[in-house]
Amino acid sequence: MTSNPCPGAAGSGENRPSELVTPVGSANDGGHSASKSVLVTAAGGHQGNLLIPKLVASGFTVRAVRGTPGKEDELLQLGAHQAVATDLSDVDRYTEVLDGVDVVYHIGPSASPGEHAMGESLIAAARRARVSHVVFSSVLHPIIDIVQHRIKRDLEVRLIESGLNFTVLKPCDFMMPEQYSLPAFEMGIFPAFWPLDLPRKGSLIDLNDLTDVAAKVIREGRDHYFASYELVGPDKLTASEVAEILSRVTRRKVSAVEWNPEDMLEHMFGADRTSPEARHHLAVISSVSRWYGQHNFVGNPNVLAWLLGRKPTSFEEFATAAFAQYNQAKVSRFISTTQEKVKTDE
Repeated sequence: MTSNPCPGAAGSGENRPSELVTPVGSANDGGHSASKSVLVTAAGGHQGNLLIPKLVASGFTVRAVRGTPGKEDELLQLGAHQAVATDLSDVDRYTEVLDGVDVVYHIGPSASPGEHAMGESLIAAARRARVSHVVFSSVLHPIIDIVQHRIKRDLEVRLIESGLNFTVLKPCDFMMPEQYSLPAFEMGIFPAFWPLDLPRKGSLIDLNDLTDVAAKVIREGRDHYFASYELVGPDKLTASEVAEILSRVTRRKVSAVEWNPEDMLEHMFGADRTSPEARHHLAVISSVSRWYGQHNFVGNPNVLAWLLGRKPTSFEEFATAAFAQYNQAKVSRFISTTQEKVKTDE
């Protein structure tokens, strides 16, 4: 059963950027961010699926929010105590779901044309609700000319100007299974949605490393106020080098193939080309493709290693673990199918 425990929140509904609000538990009032209630947005995505169980294990009460109604039970199964489906581009709704929350971990979904509006609502609502700590999931090098980088850069500026206690996490590209492992395991390919005629290099981060850092920042609170952390894994790889690693892990030939943005959109989101979400995400992927075709997207792993207290996960380590999980899942499906067949034949 899902719940929306937020009947209302204080505030007139006005958004007054020039008014400095001192949030509860802020560095300005001498409070401490030993918080126990966390709001996670875009909670059904890559980060939320890993972060929510980690926060629950650390003793936090987690309120999980997603934009798509009807799937709240999935968030409760991850361990969230409350699950809400709502439009966070509406500042009044964002304020409602922040009622009673100490920390917000804001993930702006890059596939949504409302990402910028959600970020603006975050800042206004966090000021109204006097949230003690805003942790903002941004992107490595937000100053470069890519659509979602421009959005996150603008929101970082607004957050700095807000008077809120904030931490900005700036991860590089995620090691996403739908691009970086499953196509290799199932089709023997690594699909790259940028031109492959130049040997451009990219840095990658394991999502478990990223969410370990997010959980640490939330737990430790004020030690991380006003910090911006570039989060980068240890590798700087070309598409061919990614394919070579996948070939080594799977013990089969994996080839890097160039997909255009439309191919990648269909692979990740289906055949939809007409919805605002699809059009926006095509613009995002096309923007990334143009920039990645000309430049390296790389960073330094030292900050990530410091925050983790260990060496960050390499791409080969990620691929090896993912392949073991993939094979285990195949075995489990085979056993389940065999058991069902035996029952049917009895």
